[in-house]
Amino acid sequence: MTKLLVTVVMATYNQAGYLRQALDSIRAQTLPYNDFEVIVINDGSTDGTSEILRGYEGWIRLIERENRGLVASCNEGLGLARGCYFARLDSDDFVAPEWLECLVDASQANPKACCVYSDRYELCYGQWRYVKVQPNNLYTLQACGTLIRTNALRGAGGFRPFYWEEYDLYLRLRQVNEFAHVPRPLYMYRKHTDRMTYDVSKRLEGWLQLAREWGSDTLRSAGFDPDLNKALELLERKRTH
Repeated sequence: MTKLLVTVVMATYNQAGYLRQALDSIRAQTLPYNDFEVIVINDGSTDGTSEILRGYEGWIRLIERENRGLVASCNEGLGLARGCYFARLDSDDFVAPEWLECLVDASQANPKACCVYSDRYELCYGQWRYVKVQPNNLYTLQACGTLIRTNALRGAGGFRPFYWEEYDLYLRLRQVNEFAHVPRPLYMYRKHTDRMTYDVSKRLEGWLQLAREWGSDTLRSAGFDPDLNKALELLERKRTH
């Protein structure tokens, strides 16, 4: 099996309106194409996604099947990955041309770092805003846009079925590994009502799920998020009544 530098995994479900921009942003990467692969998992889309993806066949590794959910799709992509590094891109987001090259350079300059992440732009209510990631606050990272050493990701057990699967993963990785920060906005993240994290009640339940797994002290030591704080306060009130 040929070893590549990076595997980019995109799990997509009914995001046909954004899909071309996401894929074209990967195709425009400054990292030589022979150094990376793109695996796209069409997780049972019903909106014309299949037709769009077929136009990229030969350039992407395409998997189309029934809907199994995000975590299953990410683990499927991880199982197929041939790259030394693993990166995710949501199909409704896109990345700067130098995204992969900058993250790979940063990782190679920090051999102890298993995970490299950058700043980003967020689109909210029609306006792009610069988001500077806080290196000491795990919750300012996104699930996508980070570059993770594939062996470290597999060694940590891959993705687990949590609503906040990224924070569960990052908590596991940071127990034995270092992270590195690239202070440049390389990832373009869209906030809209179709995103999984738009539902406030589900977000809070996701934090409670993490708290039951990791404990309040561990979650608080990783940084601050307003919804996390609400969930932990709710959990602590339940324990005292």
